[in-house]
Amino acid sequence: MALYYFDVDDNGTVFHDHQGTECQDVATVRYEAIRAIAEMTRDALPDGDHHKLTMIVRDSGGDLVFRASILFEVETERFSSVGSSPDSHA
Repeated sequence: MALYYFDVDDNGTVFHDHQGTECQDVATVRYEAIRAIAEMTRDALPDGDHHKLTMIVRDSGGDLVFRASILFEVETERFSSVGSSPDSHA
């Protein structure tokens, strides 16, 4: 098994993994990174109209092995109060 480091970029604030996690192969790294970012998304959202989480995985030599990001962005549309709504059709 090899040692991999799972760093997290949370809206531009990077949290470095100094401990590392042993994984069997890159497929396991991918699975663990996606699982972790999905769990973090549930905990972090919603906290506003924009949030980006990125999981950056490095090997023991510091080389990038995998990166996954989730972007949450809310855009508010303005609708006329006369005969127009998000569900109306022209």
